[in-house]
Amino acid sequence: KGVAQTLNAYCLMRVLAMTDENGARLNYDGDITQAVASKAQVLEEIESLLAAGKDNLATAGDAFSFSLSSGFDGFNTPATFTHFNRGLMARVSVLQDKWSQAQEALTSVDAWMNGGDDDAGVYHVFSSGANDGDNQMFEDPTAATLKLMVHPSFLTDAHDGDSRVTNNVLVREDTITYDGLESYLAPTLYNGSYDPVPMMRAVELQLLQAEVHIGNGDYSGAESIMNAIRTAAGAAEYTGTDASNAHDRVLHEKRYSLFLEGHRLTDMRHYGKTSDLPLDRDGDAVVTFPIPETETPG
Repeated sequence: KGVAQTLNAYCLMRVLAMTDENGARLNYDGDITQAVASKAQVLEEIESLLAAGKDNLATAGDAFSFSLSSGFDGFNTPATFTHFNRGLMARVSVLQDKWSQAQEALTSVDAWMNGGDDDAGVYHVFSSGANDGDNQMFEDPTAATLKLMVHPSFLTDAHDGDSRVTNNVLVREDTITYDGLESYLAPTLYNGSYDPVPMMRAVELQLLQAEVHIGNGDYSGAESIMNAIRTAAGAAEYTGTDASNAHDRVLHEKRYSLFLEGHRLTDMRHYGKTSDLPLDRDGDAVVTFPIPETETPG
């Protein structure tokens, strides 16, 4: 139950990342005549599921009676899976500016967050096995046509020397045009059809900790965390982080450290900065997904 509740909460977070103020269904019985829960109700359900999951994991003994995929290596016992649960609690708490709740969760996973391996975490894994799929974000970056391109601002907004750019995108000699959109950047983050995709990594926890520091007015603490990440990436350190620039700086770091991990739109919404996102075609808007037709009466 603890695993199921934790994964249920994770899935609701992913749904809410798309639907935002449109909320989501919390009744899982298929009855579409029931009301759709509001965003606030979904967030409350996520927290409730994570709290219940934590309690169940605490009484689950030393080992599970079932196997988890290799994406949970290092997090595949009740005790270590609880770290993933608490990481998710930190994420949902930060998104609601619940700084003390977020700090409590982050403190409980300090060994993971500051263990020296920024990539340590829980992953989606893929295979060629029956009923499995591959990583749809992988493509040959030199192919004539691509379904996934990187917006040119990812390069133009980057800071000098940042390996999070050079390691993750290819600057093509040609420009690909599709449906009125143009880019000369192709993603190279994933190198094969079965490369894993993070659900949560240690570096995200570090950046959540920076956000908590900012929320509590501890700008030097946030700057120290961000500079450690920037130094590892080859970018110059920040100085003078304060209330006027802290949010923009942590958003920049999350953009480049968590590239293609599904956080950008949610983070920009959180700080009221969706108007800063690029819109390259007349009539385009930042999309908030509706409740699917299959979940709507009529």
